[in-house]
Amino acid sequence: MLLTSCFFHWIRLAAALGLALVAMQAPAVTREYQAALLQLVRSSGQEIAQRKESALRFYGTVPGETEEQFLARLRAVEPSNAETFAAALDRQRSLQASYESIEASPALLRPFEAAKDVLGEDGAARRKIAQTVLDSFSPQLDLSLAAAVYGLAGLFLGSLLGELLISAFLPRHRAAV
Repeated sequence: MLLTSCFFHWIRLAAALGLALVAMQAPAVTREYQAALLQLVRSSGQEIAQRKESALRFYGTVPGETEEQFLARLRAVEPSNAETFAAALDRQRSLQASYESIEASPALLRPFEAAKDVLGEDGAARRKIAQTVLDSFSPQLDLSLAAAVYGLAGLFLGSLLGELLISAFLPRHRAAV
């Protein structure tokens, strides 16, 4: 009986601590995701600048020309290059908007905003970014308020999960204890 009771307490504790540790990683994973978005924004900005510079060498510059006017002029002579240039611009704007959306959120809500971004309309591209982040992520001990709140929520949910596991597999345990 004592051994069984200790085993049940161990299950509750393992579930609570395990989920707490996993939940505490949410702010750190979000920061890594934001860093990846920012890096992609910068690299796509460099790519766009190189493409535009190359096109301007061949077709000349027009003072005060906007990107839309430049694209329209480029479409007239090289539609394929204009489409890839427009796609690169759209991708950069989308990545920048995602980064700014996460950055503008309060620290406690950033993981939810990042998850919403990954699961959003441009989800396939964002899931690849998130998968890369998760593949290279190493667990961290984050001492921020957000990590503490997520850890506490994980502790409570883990305790509940431990209780549910015990009651699901051993319904007689409740009557005996």
